[in-house]
Parts: sequence; structure tokens; C-alpha cells
Amino acid sequence: MDIPTHDSSGDTVKIVHVAESFAGGVFDLISGLVNGMPEHEHAIVHGIRADTPRSFTGSFPPSTRFYHWKHAAREINPIKDFRALVELLAIFRKVGQLDIIHLHSSKAGFLGRLASLMTGIRKRVIFSPQGAAFARADVSRTKIKAYAMLERLASLFGGLVVASCASEAESFGKAGIEATHINNGLVCGDWRARDPGRAVVVGNASRITAQKNPVLFNQIATELRDDRDISFIWIGDGEMREAISSPNVRVTGWVGKDDLGGLLGDIDVYLSTSLWEGLPLSVLHAMCAGKPLLLSECTGHTDLVRNGVNGFLFRTADEAVAKILDLKRDRQMLAEMGEHSRKIALRDFSQQRMIEQYRALYETVSRK
Repeated sequence: MDIPTHDSSGDTVKIVHVAESFAGGVFDLISGLVNGMPEHEHAIVHGIRADTPRSFTGSFPPSTRFYHWKHAAREINPIKDFRALVELLAIFRKVGQLDIIHLHSSKAGFLGRLASLMTGIRKRVIFSPQGAAFARADVSRTKIKAYAMLERLASLFGGLVVASCASEAESFGKAGIEATHINNGLVCGDWRARDPGRAVVVGNASRITAQKNPVLFNQIATELRDDRDISFIWIGDGEMREAISSPNVRVTGWVGKDDLGGLLGDIDVYLSTSLWEGLPLSVLHAMCAGKPLLLSECTGHTDLVRNGVNGFLFRTADEAVAKILDLKRDRQMLAEMGEHSRKIALRDFSQQRMIEQYRALYETVSRK
């Protein structure tokens, strides 16, 4: 299958982003890259999820081209995946010139690298896992081994693995897969400090899924349900909403970006109980908003918490409860940790820094 390729004599390249999971952090990452590099042409091959923004085209420049990847699905299904592969190859033919293919998330990473091998452009492929499939903790050990095997197989198809943080790159290395990393980043808006004299609000902003471990979040809230000076909020929605049943937790449902900023501003402590992560943009949003972090100890989280500086890592519900009570009692520590969170986000996880690193990478890859 012949695909037109880039003429290296020019400066503009055509970047094709492929994402089955076109929502949440993946959506924000692609939006940041496309808007941050107006000098290049961008096409987006995407799936649709329940939390994919309804008017998503408005988040991108008018020149951006979109291709709905109808057969893409998250879980492994040989028949559906074959259809998705055939459809992806057809979309590549429709797109035409393919200077760089940037694959986002595991399913797009596997099928996209196979498609790129079949089209003869395997050297100009970048794969950003945004949470390795073999790091999942909601499936059996047999499935985890299968995911790791599939990742090793896909790495033979070609492409460069670019993890979202150092700990994610390290996890690929342990699985026998070479990887580098570019930290996810975002633009920090204005910061509004919260009145430290008010009751403590503990919050999370994400999809309510097995990955985010809402059962543990609910357990922590339940243990503190009798404390009238502590309340909880989960900003978002998802298939495991019923797992959050403690009376001191408010679940907002899906909210827009404008509402998200206001809701994050009203919390005091950001609590994430995730089982695994890439580098979660939801936590970065909380850091930009000046919130101390209380994060479960897992890949991605370990890159964001400086223990005792801008928050704490924890392993059990009891550890999390103890830290929440410590922060409630010591409002000065709560405020200082929030300030450190924002400083770390501005220094190490800025969107501009991420864009510049990807710009340099795109220029290098396009010459192959």
C-alpha cells in the first residue's frame, strides 16, 4: 500500500493523531499539541466515548481534519479489532500524506503500529501509551501477561515509545521495551487561594472507572462520615458511579472545563485512589489550582508527589484517612503544600515545555 510521504525540503509536516480513547487526558493532550503547533498540518483519527466532548471540533483550529474511527474499541476482541485495523488502513489512504503518525493509548498503539508496518512508514511513528495496558490492576495476571506480550510484539512493528512520565517509561523498560518520556503538561491559569478557616473538602476529578478505584475512595470517605468538618466530592461520572455510596460524597456528573476550574478551586485536598496511571492531567489541574496531593502509590503518581512537600503517597485507606486528619489539623501545612504543588506544576509540567519537546521530536522523526 503506497502512502505519500513528506518532502524534507519544506518545514511543514502532516501529523496524524490516532486515538481510540478520545476523551479525558488523551483529548487534552492532543488538543494541546495541535493548538500549540499551528505551523504543522494535523489530522485526528478518533473513537467516540461517553465522555468525549460533544462539540469537540471547537477545541481545535479550523484547519484540523477529523476521521471517525467507528470500529475502535478498548477491550481486545479479535473480530472487532480486525475490522478496526481494516478501517484504520482505509482512513490512512483517505488522509493521504502521512509524515508522522502519533498514536495515543494502548489500542491505538497496537493497531496503529501494525497499520504503519503494513504501509511502510514504521520509522515515523510515535506511541504515547498514557497508561500501559500491562500496568492495569483490574484484570487477571493472565491478561496482564498477555498485554505485556502484545506490547513487546507491537514494539517489533516499529515506532518510538514516548511515555508520559519517567515512571511510566521505567515500567516499559522492566517489561523489556525501550522507551523514552516527555512529561505531560498543561497551562496553569490564575490561582485563587482557598480560605483555610473553612471545613476541609477532599476531591477528585476523573471518570468513575475501575482504574480510578472508586471503591477505595468510598471507603476513605465512609471512615470519615461522622466528621462534619470533612466532606468529599467526585467531579465526573462513569460506569462505576454506584460504587460511591457514602453520604458525605457528592458526585457532580460530567462537567465542562469552565465548571471544572471552579469546582477544583473549592476543594482543599486532591485525593486520587487510582490503581495505575500514565501521568494524570486531572492531578496536574489540581496542582495548578494550588492543592496538596494525596495520591495512591502507583506509576504516574510517584512523578507528581514530593512526599512531605506538596502532599503524600499512600497505600491503604487507613494511611489516607490519617493524612486527611493531619491536613485538617494543620492548616498552615495544607496551604504550604498547595503552594508547592503549583510551583512544581509550573516548573516541571508546563504545556509549553511539553510542546517544545514534541516539536523537536516531530522534526527529528519526520526526517527518517
